[in-house]
Amino acid sequence: MSGSYQTDARRRDGEPVHLPILSSSSSHTPSPGVSAGPLIDGLARRIRYVRISLTDRCNYRCTYCMPDEGIELAPRADVLSFEELEATVRALQQVGVERVRLTGGEPTVRKDLIELVSRLSRLGLQDLALSTNGERLEELALPLRRAGLHRLNVSVDTLQPDRFAQVTRRGSLTKVLAGLEAARTAGFAHTKLNCVAMRGFNDDELGALCRYAWDRDMIPRLIELMPMAEGQLFYPGTFLSVAEQRKILTAELGPLLSVETGESDSELPGVGPARYVAVRYGGLLRKVGLISAVSEPFCDTCNRVRLSATGQLHACLAYDDAIDLRRVLRSGLAGDDLVDRLVQAARGGLSNKRAGHVFSESGCGGPRKHMVSIGG
Repeated sequence: MSGSYQTDARRRDGEPVHLPILSSSSSHTPSPGVSAGPLIDGLARRIRYVRISLTDRCNYRCTYCMPDEGIELAPRADVLSFEELEATVRALQQVGVERVRLTGGEPTVRKDLIELVSRLSRLGLQDLALSTNGERLEELALPLRRAGLHRLNVSVDTLQPDRFAQVTRRGSLTKVLAGLEAARTAGFAHTKLNCVAMRGFNDDELGALCRYAWDRDMIPRLIELMPMAEGQLFYPGTFLSVAEQRKILTAELGPLLSVETGESDSELPGVGPARYVAVRYGGLLRKVGLISAVSEPFCDTCNRVRLSATGQLHACLAYDDAIDLRRVLRSGLAGDDLVDRLVQAARGGLSNKRAGHVFSESGCGGPRKHMVSIGG
């Protein structure tokens, strides 16, 4: 592949290391068929799912996600516009991306979010979802539903107000729970309740969080703490592996049953990283997802990429290198030429996608970036 490259993996200034990408000169002539065929990485994993960060800003300061202060935010001029986001999704659709999740930071603080959801919903995606901390969900649930959003993931790490204030530093559990009720009233089904499980903080609430979700026809998911930001926010002794989570759930809820899941499972829409188990509760089999990025990685089935708010396409959450799609989007190309260049850039970068990541239970092996800068 000819063109300009930025591949210095030794950079430590906080900027992403860029994977190979063709020069964005407007004199480019599209290669016939470059936009045809599925998007496949170098290990034959087919990419069907993109998580799009709308902003690196957040109204919370969750302890495992970002520092209370001192984080450098992207200049607003660097953040992709709605037109650029829509163009990127249209291009990725051409090569088989069917699912989009809007993330952040906190996506609900992005101005005119409803307009973007409406734009993307008209593209005919198989799945259009949003991850949120739930702080603004009470006012936004119905407008989001009417705009065409399919599903929600909401973060709830604890059901105790004092603990919630501690982990979020400024959040309101009352608002989040009201938002969840508003989402049910608006018609959102199978909402996923995400909980980062931490020893000494909420390990005594895992059963209660599951019951809370099941009583409201939601799907609880327990997530291992990941060593983002080079482990700076990874507190020693707080890591709780999924093996330990299973023991806690078994003791509180009874035997765990294996669950075979797939795209056809209407109760588990989306194809994400969770592995599901089930327990008998209220006379029914109820599912809980376990996300084990550290102790039991799921890299062999990874079907997703992440687009940062500034247009950097990350092949893996655990690495800082990225494909600079913003440079392509702002190169002056339009129409088929733009689609061709975006697809070509994505293909070139994904050919270098690694077999897996190296998170460790001691807090090592993580990227420099904060979780808030890329979305979960």
